[in-house]
Amino acid sequence: MNRSRGKAREIAILGIFTAILILQSFVPFLGYIPLLPGMPVITLMVMTVMVGAVMLGPKDGALLGLIWGVTSLIRAYTMPGTVTFLLFANPVIAIVPRFLVGWLTGLGASWLRKLKIPQAVSYGLIGFFGAALNTFTVIALSSLFYLNQSSTLLSQLGYQGDSRNLFVILLTVLGVNGLAEAISALFIVPLLGIPLIHVWQRRQS
Repeated sequence: MNRSRGKAREIAILGIFTAILILQSFVPFLGYIPLLPGMPVITLMVMTVMVGAVMLGPKDGALLGLIWGVTSLIRAYTMPGTVTFLLFANPVIAIVPRFLVGWLTGLGASWLRKLKIPQAVSYGLIGFFGAALNTFTVIALSSLFYLNQSSTLLSQLGYQGDSRNLFVILLTVLGVNGLAEAISALFIVPLLGIPLIHVWQRRQS
């Protein structure tokens, strides 16, 4: 394939994934599924980023993760008074975990291809651990940034306490959503990623 045509197709696919992420950010229930009012939501956008990273590689995966992070930051400021606002109004918490998911998912996909692991298994593993990485990084950064002002965050979550139990409570509350996301990604990433990557490879040949 002509190199310029291949690059143009890559940019086009990247644009499609970007458009999907923007729609998921701001159209109800496309990217976020709320369980209870004011509480953390199950995030479907992590799967979009991971499928894009599997197809396009770590560089474009990191870019998709960055776009997801920026939309999370914007969304936080349009939803004041919620846990989402308290966490993701911080640019580091909003952007860094998402960037890492996109970048490391792309790297992991490249590494697992070299090991000749079946695609369904490798993409399932990538989906599970990528979603888990997002949740754990958000919890770790939130615990760090809210270490000296944990009462505000805990009261929003409906708990009483201080910085000593902040990490445990965040792990409990956000971990439930994170586990649901990780289990969903275990199946969704290979279901979407395998046919898309096959089409992408045929187009490149």
